[in-house]
Amino acid sequence: MVMSLHSRRLNARFRRRSAAAAVLLLLTACIKVPTQTPTMKQAGVEHITATQLREMVLEYARHFGQAVEYMSDSIIETTTDPAVKYRALLWKSVSIATVRKAALISDPLLALADVWLYTIQLTSFVESPPEAYDMLPGAYREIGLALVHELRANARSLAIDVVGPEKAASAEPRIEAFAAAHPIDPITLNRTSILSADSLTLRTVGGGIGGAIGATYWSMRDVADRASAINDALGKELRWNLQLMAYELARMPAVDSTLTSVRSSLDRLSALADTLPPLVSGERAAVLDALHTELANLTRSIDAMRIGTLDAVTQERVAVMEALTMQRIAVIASVHEQRIATLMAMDSMVIRAIDESNRVVDHIFWRAFQLMAVLGVGVVVLVLLVLRGQRDGRERMS
Repeated sequence: MVMSLHSRRLNARFRRRSAAAAVLLLLTACIKVPTQTPTMKQAGVEHITATQLREMVLEYARHFGQAVEYMSDSIIETTTDPAVKYRALLWKSVSIATVRKAALISDPLLALADVWLYTIQLTSFVESPPEAYDMLPGAYREIGLALVHELRANARSLAIDVVGPEKAASAEPRIEAFAAAHPIDPITLNRTSILSADSLTLRTVGGGIGGAIGATYWSMRDVADRASAINDALGKELRWNLQLMAYELARMPAVDSTLTSVRSSLDRLSALADTLPPLVSGERAAVLDALHTELANLTRSIDAMRIGTLDAVTQERVAVMEALTMQRIAVIASVHEQRIATLMAMDSMVIRAIDESNRVVDHIFWRAFQLMAVLGVGVVVLVLLVLRGQRDGRERMS
C-alpha cells in the first residue's frame, strides 16, 4: 500500500514536470533571439548577422597578419643590417598583435571600425615616422608603405561591403580625424583605440529572454574566439619576442671593448717590430731581450684579456638563459591565468542561464496557477448561475 502511494506520487510529479517542460519548449520556440548588435541596428546593418560580420573581421585580421609577416620575413632574409632586421621584427610583432586585439572587440561593427582606424594610423606612421625612430628605413620603407596602403584599402572595401558606400564615405572623415588626433606613439608604439571615443559596446544586447540568450551566445563566442586567437599566435609571438631580446642583448658593449683591447695590443707589437734597428748589431741582443720581454708581457696581457672575454661571454650567456627562463615562466603563467579566467567566465554564463531558466519556469507555473484560479472561479460562478436559473424555473412552474 505504501509502495503504491509512493509510486502514484512519483508519477504525478513526473507528469507535472513533463507538462512544465513542454510549456517551456513551446514558449522558447516563440522567443526571437536578436541576430544584430545594437550598434549594427543603429547603423542599419541588417543584411548580415553579428556572427557573420565577426567572421569577416577576423578573416581580415588573419590576412593582415599573413601579409605583414611575409613582408617582414622577406626584409629580414634580404638584409645584413642588424638594425633593419630588428626594426622589421619589431614592426611585425607589434602590428599583428594590435590588429588582432582590435578585431576581437566584442561588438563586430566597432571591431571593423577599429581595424580600419589602425590601418589609417599605421599609414600615417610609416609615411611620416619620427627621425630618431624610423621603423623601416631606406628602400624597405617604400615596400612597407605600399603594403599598408593596400591593407588600408582592403579595410575600407570591407566597410563599404558592410555598411554601404554612402555611410562608409560619411564615416571615413571622422575616422581619419580621430587618427590624426591620436597618432601612434613613436616610443612605445602604442595607439589609441576607437573605444575611447565610442561607448556603444556598453549597451545591452536586448531585453527579455531572447536578449539574454543572445548575450550568452555572443559572450561564449567571444571567449572561444579569444582562446583560438591566443592559441594560434602564442608560439609565433613568443619566438619573435625572444628574437627581439637577443637583438637587444647583442648591443651590449662588454665583448666588443675586450676585443678592441686585444687588437690595440697587437698593433703596438707590430709597431715595435717595425722600429727595430737592424743595422745596429751591437744593440741586437738588447733589442731581442726587450722584444722577448715585450712578447712575454703581451702574452700575459692577451691571456688575461682572453680570460676576461670568456668570463664576459659566460655572464652574458647566463643572463640570456635566465631571461629566457623568466620569459617562458611568464608566458606559461599568463596562459594559465587566461585559461582560468575563461573557465570562470563560462561557468558564470552557464549559472546565469540556469537561473534565468528557473525564473522563467517559476513564472510560467505562477501564471498557470493564476489562470486556473480564474477559471475555477468562473466555473463556480457559472454553476451557481445555472442552479439559480433552474431553481427560478421550478418556482415559476409551481
